[in-house]
Parts: sequence; C-alpha cells; structure tokens
Amino acid sequence: GVLAMYSLAVALALVAAVAGQQLSIQNQQKFPISPLLYSAFFESEINYGSEGGLYAELIANRDFETLGRGLIPSVESVASGADAPYHAGEGAGLDPHEPPANPQDFRPWSAINGATITTDTSTQPFPTNPTVLKVVSNCKAPSCAAGVHNPGYWGIAARTGMGYNLTFYAKVDAGTVRVQARLVSSSGQPLTVGPQIALTGDWALYSVAITATATDSAAVFELITNDDGTFWLDSVSLFPADAVAGLFRKDIFDQISAMKPGFVRVPGGNYLEGNGPRTRWNWKNTIGARQARPGHYNSAWGYWVTDGMGLYELLMLTEALGSQAQMGIYTGYSMGQQYIPLDQSQVFAQDAVDLVEYANGDQSSKWGSQRAAAGHPQPFGLSRLEVGNEEALMGPNDYPGHYRLITQAVWQAYPNISITASGRWGPSIDGSPCLTGQKCDLWDDHYYRTPDQMAGMGGQYDGYNRSWPDVFVGEFAANVGNHPTLGAAVAEAIFMLGFEANGDKVKASSFAPLLRNVAAVQDGYDLINFNTSQIYCIPSYAMQIMLQKGHLDTLLWYREYDYTNLTKSTAGLKKNSIVIKIAHYSSAATTITVQLQGFGAIAAAGTYELLTSAQGADAQNTLDQPHNVATVSGTLNTTLADSIVVQVPAWSVQTIHVPLLGLPH
Repeated sequence: GVLAMYSLAVALALVAAVAGQQLSIQNQQKFPISPLLYSAFFESEINYGSEGGLYAELIANRDFETLGRGLIPSVESVASGADAPYHAGEGAGLDPHEPPANPQDFRPWSAINGATITTDTSTQPFPTNPTVLKVVSNCKAPSCAAGVHNPGYWGIAARTGMGYNLTFYAKVDAGTVRVQARLVSSSGQPLTVGPQIALTGDWALYSVAITATATDSAAVFELITNDDGTFWLDSVSLFPADAVAGLFRKDIFDQISAMKPGFVRVPGGNYLEGNGPRTRWNWKNTIGARQARPGHYNSAWGYWVTDGMGLYELLMLTEALGSQAQMGIYTGYSMGQQYIPLDQSQVFAQDAVDLVEYANGDQSSKWGSQRAAAGHPQPFGLSRLEVGNEEALMGPNDYPGHYRLITQAVWQAYPNISITASGRWGPSIDGSPCLTGQKCDLWDDHYYRTPDQMAGMGGQYDGYNRSWPDVFVGEFAANVGNHPTLGAAVAEAIFMLGFEANGDKVKASSFAPLLRNVAAVQDGYDLINFNTSQIYCIPSYAMQIMLQKGHLDTLLWYREYDYTNLTKSTAGLKKNSIVIKIAHYSSAATTITVQLQGFGAIAAAGTYELLTSAQGADAQNTLDQPHNVATVSGTLNTTLADSIVVQVPAWSVQTIHVPLLGLPH
C-alpha cells in the first residue's frame, strides 16, 4: 500500500550526516508563534458558499424576493470559474452591476399539475419582505396533486431516514385548503412521508417534519393539494434535521471545523463592500427573524441573497467552531467607487460600535437585547474587527480619514478591541493610516499568484520592515490559472512556512476563497468544494491541516544549508516535541540531513506525515476521487541519534515530530 511504499522508498532514517542539503536546529528558542497563525477567511457569499452551501437551507428563493436578479439556482449555472453574470446598473437608484427586479419572476419555483402561480405584493406577513406567491390550484379531480415545485440549489439531497424540518407562512382566501409537503425524485417518485396540513384563515406560521424513505441527490420539493382553492405562501424553508446548531450543513461544517481556525474573518471581502451602498453587506439588515429580513443583491458576485447567513449566524458559526470572529466593518467604500464623504460617514462608525454591542452587550442594551431575543443571552465575546477590505485610495479623506473616524469611535467605547487595517494587496500604500501615525494592531496583506511565483515566496517577509504593523496574510492562493493541484499546494506551503519563519511579525493567515458550490463557480480555486451530497477538498486543504497539527508554540533557531529556493523548512517546539516542516517544489527528490544540536536524548520513536503523489505535481482531487491526493503518516525510529537524513520526495510537504525526553534546557 501507500504506507509501505513510503516506508520503503522515502522512509526517514537515522544515519551519519551526509553531504547535500542540511538543516541545523539548535536548542535555542527564537520567538513564540501566534496561536492565531492558522486562521480562516470565510467570504460568506461567493460561489454560493453560504446559501446553497454551508447555510443549510434547501429551498432556493424561499422568500420570493429574488425577482430574477442575477444567477438563478437550478435554472442557470456557472461551472467554468468565469465571473458570475454581471449586469450594468439600470434605472434610478440602482448600484453598478445591480439588475432591476422583475416583479413577475418567481424562479426557480414553478407550478405543477394545472396550478397557476403569480407573485403578489398586496398581502404579506412581513412588510420588509413584500413579495409572496399566490397559488390557485384549479383542482377539478380528486387527486390532482396541484401546487408548486422548487428544485433547491441545483437539487436537494434526500437521504434515507433523514428528517427535514419545514416551516412556511400561508393564508387562504376562503375555507380550508389541505396541502402536503414532499420531496420527489427527478423521475417524480415520492421520497418522503409526512402529514397533510390544513391551511385556513389569515397569515399563519405552519411547521411540519417530513422523513426521507429513499436517497436521491437531485430531489425536488413540492407542496401539493387535492383541494380546489387559492392560497398564498411566504418564507418556505426546509432544513435537514442534522444541521449543526440548526443552521449549518454538517459535512461542510465538519471540514471547516477540522481546520481548527484561530479566528474566522467574516463576511468579506468584496461581499462586504458591494458595488454601492444598496448592495454592500449591511449587518443591521441581516438580524432579527429570518422571515422578515429584506435580503439584498450581492453585486460583488452576481446573485440575490436572503441574508439568512446574517450577523447572528456568523457569530453562531464561529462559536460552534470553537473559534472567534474577526468581523469586517464597512468604511464607506464600495468597489470602483469614491468614498462616501467623511461628513456623511459617521453612520459607519456608529454601525461598528453598534455591532460590538450586538455581539457583546448586556441584555438590557439596545443591541444586546436583540441578540438575546435571537436566542443567545450570553455575550459572544467578539474581540476582533477588520476595518475595510482592499482599500485603494489613501488620500487624507479617503481610507485614512474613514479608518480614523471608525477606530476612534470603536476604541472610545471598547478600548480592548483588536483592529486590523487594510494592508498591501497591489496598489500603493503611501498614505496608509498604518504608516502615518494611526494605530493598527495588524494589517491585512493579500497575495494571489501562480504556483511558480508562490514557490519562490518563502522569504517574502524576511526583509519586512519590523517597524511596520504586525501582519495578517488574510488572502492568499497559488490560484492564477485555476489549477488546484498538488504542485500548487506545495507552493502555498513554502509561502506559509515563511510566515512561521517570520512569526515575530506574521501573526495570522488565511487562504481564500474557502467554499464553492461546483454548480455556481465565480472563483475556480477554492479550498472546500461540494454539490448537494458530495464534498471534496483540494490538496492545499490537506497541507494546511497538516501544518496546523504541527502548530508551533515557539520557533527554534535553525539554519538551512545548500537549499534551493524551491525547498523551505522550519523547526520549532510544540509542547515537548521538536517539529520539523519541509516543503519541496521540484520534480526531483532530494535529501535533507537534519542535525539536532544541544537537545540531549530524544525518544526512540517519532512520527511523520507526508503529502505527495506518484501522479506528480498535477495530481488533483475531485468529487469522484475526493481522496486522490491525501496525506500518509507513520512512525520513525529515532534511537538516540542527533542526525536524521530525511528523504524528500518530489512535490511534497511533510511534518516530522520528534519527542524529547524532558523539556529542552
């Protein structure tokens, strides 16, 4: 098997030192490594990563407010990594790239078996969510099964024995209309059992549980009746019973949880900014009853969102992950636009202060009471904000002025909040608030490169000006060309090992983007990929999990001899073990002689974990082969030797854990 092959061909052996690449590790601590070094960035709406992904809602356009704007789930798809369909802003008051609403467009809903459906704004349970669906059954036969049909987000996954929780608002014009909810297969066969529901009177909330009796990854939802009558629907919602915290799709959540992120930056990104004030992420529109949230057009990525994954849900997500949020704050800048004038921007400073109160405030406070009403009476303990995203304009009244306005307000109210500023991502940073006297706890650098370029960036921070702010490398990927291969993962590992080597200044990092529904690809290189029922992670995910398992407490003094710039190592302490990490971006195998100096006795056995593939640099994972590129691990003999010859395969990343007999001294 793979392990046997590794043991025979590339085993780690203890022998006398030999010529070649050498790594000398001294029993001398250099500096501590930040516990937040391996964090995550969740741009919550790109590639249908939340709605149609992590946010476990199964009904697309549940509130009937999409009105034909942008990419319509199950009607259209983008699978090539191209940009989402953009629209020039049309009509008074629309943002750039914001399409006008089509009041008659209720897709992906459709009528079945003779029913007639239309949108209606003359009646609704929530004025903030004005559009509902009017259904006339036109039933003239005892078993007409007329009603509505929703295919979800490119299908709904039915699983034998799984329960589903359905809620919806409905009213009838007269009498009683009995309806039944069900999932059906693509061939029309019922896949669930559930009771009939009697609709009567004015708007009311209805809830029912249904259970799948068969498995189908492309099921559709139907709400049908055999009665002749008229009824209205709004906020039709279906969640699987195994959703984590009742909110999150379990398999996707589990993959993120395994990353053990130090913090999670949310919600963006371009999604935070939008292309104007109408289409930016405004947290105050994303809280409260989900049925009453107005939703907004995600102009950054070309589709409508219900804002089901709002501020409360993002805080719940980070809590469920055992992590913490780094919450993005809108500055008054939207992509491609000028800043909203400073004298009109006090609202953004107040929004930031109010956001912290929502997360942390006492139940008696204005915003803390709303968090408590949502179901979380205890504070979330939010301690991190990021002001802005990729801020390009550095005139005094642009980013520096807006940063000052927001941070002064936040620190006056909450002096212990950590604030990250926009950092280096391409445009000039001359005039940055972080370089002109303002306080920045960190700033956020972004790097998107080809694999060859990133493989040469292991020393990116070696010459970093130590008087500049500490660094959060908030977005990075070897994604140029959209080839999520083993080779790209190795290139990213070299870059990431440079973060450890410069851990006195690099305090956090996160790959981007995190999630992708494969039917709706706005970015073609993403860590975790899925359809309705399957999931796979690119090789970089396994690499990052491996590096996180070897998260150093302290970097040791070490020196690399005769290395090429396509090989990178680090060494440090994790509890009472030496951890050695090696990334090798080459088609040729090599050896590295590791010399341990001043550590005394080590344990008789250590462990290794290795990511490589006999298929070479182009090896990938897919939905059909999710584990084609995966790590292997095992033990190694370390019997009382201070020199280890490490066989380093082509295109590989590995970590080696060598236990010490007692702490180093």
